[in-house]
Amino acid sequence: MIQVSRIIKITSMLMLLVSSHSVLAIWFEATGQAIINNGEKEAARQQATQEAIKQALLFSGASVKSIQSLTNGLLEDDRFEIRASGEVNNIELINEIYNDDYVTVSIRADIFPQDALCSASDYKKNIVTTWYNIKKRQQAAVGNLYDFGKVIAEKIQQETQNYSKYSIINRVEPYYLSPSVQEKKTTAFSLARKTDAQYVLFGEIVEFGVETSITSGLSFWRGEQSKRNLELSFSMYDGNTGEKVFQNTQNISTLWNFDPHKVIDSNSRKLWNSSFGLETEKAIQLVVQSLDEAVSCLPTYGQVLKVSGENLIINIGEHNGVKQGDKLTLFQMNQFYDAQNFSHRQYQLHPEEVMVRQVFSETAVVASVTGAHLANIQPNDFVARR
Repeated sequence: MIQVSRIIKITSMLMLLVSSHSVLAIWFEATGQAIINNGEKEAARQQATQEAIKQALLFSGASVKSIQSLTNGLLEDDRFEIRASGEVNNIELINEIYNDDYVTVSIRADIFPQDALCSASDYKKNIVTTWYNIKKRQQAAVGNLYDFGKVIAEKIQQETQNYSKYSIINRVEPYYLSPSVQEKKTTAFSLARKTDAQYVLFGEIVEFGVETSITSGLSFWRGEQSKRNLELSFSMYDGNTGEKVFQNTQNISTLWNFDPHKVIDSNSRKLWNSSFGLETEKAIQLVVQSLDEAVSCLPTYGQVLKVSGENLIINIGEHNGVKQGDKLTLFQMNQFYDAQNFSHRQYQLHPEEVMVRQVFSETAVVASVTGAHLANIQPNDFVARR
């Protein structure tokens, strides 16, 4: 198993290909690294190659569906899939360099960028989450990993901040939360309002047990072998409407090579460089990729935090991709129920378009494009880029 060191060097070269009509192809060069554990050079090479291709695709604008398997003979017996925002024509292995304990792989990918699937992807969506409860708490006794759900939440946040294109977990609330299915909608309303987030991500560690078996036959000298199971369950709700927009489950079962009676630091390199830690890290990456894909074409809403004269302060900023000069639509959103108790949304658009005048890390200041008075706008109204 491999610990990936995420290092990327991207260059691009434009090439005009001749066909029935001109198509612009871009060659991207990317470099990935992976640590060689227990002399497993081939496994390290595969992991480094996967990382390099993933980075090239993300940089080019492609949306990665699965990076566990690749084509064009770089890795065998697998498939590599991306969404339609980019198309890979060819992938070439440039070189691979082995050092004492890690390998560096460089690849070149011929990518045809296509138009974005939706304008909603211009801005990243704000997400809030909390620490994740361990459903069978007694299972955390092995290793004394009672705070493992806290560490998982923080690692998921870091993954979104570093690699997500359409979303960002801008806040992890410092407490454990495990509402019932019936409670999640109302909890999402209150948590989104409290943290100025658009979406609320709920997570839970459903399974965390250790299984021990005694080997037999010719390998009897290995003695007892233990595996640790991990099941992570996630669901995400729109904090304005209560609609569930995402659900995902990840399961792993892998070698657990720790003394069951010793305490392990949930944040230690020892744990995260182990087979269990590396498999868990893969699961985290898959969750974040799926989450990012799920919200990619959902609109990004900002909320009005304050009305200050003719200026409005909104709760999206530089980390969402907001830029000075961007034009936004003001609107109010109401939810109501019909006679059959079906939920409906009503959008009331403001006649005045607004422009971003100042941008800060998490907020921005907007004002009317024409200078007209922004009548009837109040905190908790919305802005969106259309």
